[in-house]
Amino acid sequence: MITRSIWHLSSVLNSMSWFLHLLFGGVFIYAGTLKLLDPAMFVMDVRSFDLLPDPYAAWVAMFLPCLEILAGLAVITGVLRKGGLLVLNGSLGVFLVAIGISWSRGIDIQCGCFGSKGASGNYVELIVRDVLLLALGIYLHRQALRKITVPSSASLSSLPPSVG
Repeated sequence: MITRSIWHLSSVLNSMSWFLHLLFGGVFIYAGTLKLLDPAMFVMDVRSFDLLPDPYAAWVAMFLPCLEILAGLAVITGVLRKGGLLVLNGSLGVFLVAIGISWSRGIDIQCGCFGSKGASGNYVELIVRDVLLLALGIYLHRQALRKITVPSSASLSSLPPSVG
């Protein structure tokens, strides 16, 4: 009975973990895809922050959507998951700094994070959204770092008996 309960709990936790990875990675795949669909508008969105001169703003606008999609796929599939989480969490940190700098300078930005139709210049909304995403990303990254492999019964039987 206890092993069934443990198995059920393990199954629920695995399902929840899978859902959180799907949610986090999916947000960035969706955002990256929307940016790729309208690259000219995303270049304008990057320029609205007034942090990078050309051609660097254009390079960021061309590179970032692909990075988001690839890192999001890594988070979902588990292939290079820790690296994908590191890239996306780092990106969120950079986004938060960029938003904060633009807000402190009084610049009216158009954050095209989710395409030009969903562009928002509401600083509080952008910061809250990115902080929540970063909290989820940090949680998932910490879980990935804590992942402990349980030795198989064959490897346990090869251990020397404990001296008591």
